[in-house]
Amino acid sequence: MSRKFTWQEVGQNAKNGWIVIGDSVYGPQGFLDSHPGGPAVIRNKAGKDVTRFFNEMGHSDKAHDILKSLKIGEIDKNSKPDSWQVDKDQRLVAITSILLILAFAFVYFCVLKK
Repeated sequence: MSRKFTWQEVGQNAKNGWIVIGDSVYGPQGFLDSHPGGPAVIRNKAGKDVTRFFNEMGHSDKAHDILKSLKIGEIDKNSKPDSWQVDKDQRLVAITSILLILAFAFVYFCVLKK
């Protein structure tokens, strides 16, 4: 059984490079200097949910295998992330999507229905 970590524990271990991808917590401290993009890529995202960022980078099968070896546990679903730990771009996409839907609805009902 995987160890459960709270978001607060992940945040406290940001100095160690801990990140969250999906529901898993990874401790890449020993891998930082080997990362092809350099250690700063991980350090700049440490303590945060990097699911979207990781997936969008198009990592290779080897990268996914390395990631599996760095897994230290699972995120406790009962804990809530602090605002700095949430991918702000995901929130921005959600807000933008809602605003676009409202704009299209306005155009449809107020302009096109006349």
